[in-house]
Amino acid sequence: MDFGIFNLMNRRDRSQTVASLISNTVEQVQAAETAGFNIAWFTEHHFSNYSLPPSPLLMIGHVAPQTLRIKLGTSVILPALYQPPRLLGELAFADNLSEGRLIIGLGSGYQAHELLRFGTSLEESREATDEWVKFISEGLGQESFEFHGKYLDMPKTPFAAPPIQKPRPPIWIAGNSQNSQLRAARGTFPIFVSGFGESNETLLRIREEAEETWLSEGLRASDIEFCTLRYCMVTDDKNEAKSFAENALYQIRLSRYLRRGQEDIPDAWLPEEPFSGEMTPEEIMSWNPIGDPAAVAECLSDEIKRVGTCHIALYMTMGNTDHEVAMKSIRRFGDEVIPLIEKEVGPLAGVNVSKPMRAAE
Repeated sequence: MDFGIFNLMNRRDRSQTVASLISNTVEQVQAAETAGFNIAWFTEHHFSNYSLPPSPLLMIGHVAPQTLRIKLGTSVILPALYQPPRLLGELAFADNLSEGRLIIGLGSGYQAHELLRFGTSLEESREATDEWVKFISEGLGQESFEFHGKYLDMPKTPFAAPPIQKPRPPIWIAGNSQNSQLRAARGTFPIFVSGFGESNETLLRIREEAEETWLSEGLRASDIEFCTLRYCMVTDDKNEAKSFAENALYQIRLSRYLRRGQEDIPDAWLPEEPFSGEMTPEEIMSWNPIGDPAAVAECLSDEIKRVGTCHIALYMTMGNTDHEVAMKSIRRFGDEVIPLIEKEVGPLAGVNVSKPMRAAE
């Protein structure tokens, strides 16, 4: 198993300039690479301060020449917002820009106002995403390709710039829904889920649901490449830990607000609205790998052993988390946390790997 750094790049305060968020993200990814993280993830969102990058491939193109080894993933591209030939061409070119380090994370999206402004809807995007996955998995890497489906239609089209990875970069599927699970199972792709800040028990429940889906498709539960997204900060300072948890709660509130299915939002700065039954910062700290190195390692080791996770992506900065505090946390994760985890579960390269990754086959 391995770790990733998840770069949501949200903007809580107007004092956070776009330029500073970009430069801070580059430095954090560079620190994560040095610390032993395997993947840096970049998001796609539109029209609000929840997440700034409108294209993860733009960030990958920017970060690629400033890193050496860390893989660069999209979490996620919303293919329903793209034209088929453009997306195939951009994915292949991004793999070249990253010298063969691209991972393609795909999802159908959950923010209605985003999809509406690109001429689609939540329902149509969900229905079309299966076809998009087939289109990308079959077409990317072909010198010439045509596709005719219900939602996508592309005449025979040549592509002059093939991806470096053969036959193509790996595909991951993001989402907690059964539709996402089926999409991943039918393509034998890794499934990337969120526990929404809750405990390992929640992740275990989601894993059990995924196992049922895999079994229903005639697959073994042990075939699942189960990947998760967590909040994480390494610090001995209780005030820093609580501040990070408060920023995590900020992100949870915005995410919940955006899941209402609304077709309009008031403006680009979303309201930070408390909701009934929401977690407290103290609960977020107790349920997530937040705290001193031993506490962080204990939480993650428990997930690795009981949930069977093969990749854990970590939010290492949220909201207005101080950049230097985040940088120190990332460095300590590599220097102090990973050795403690390996002491508990063994060398990470041999943990929760039942077979070679099949996503690019």
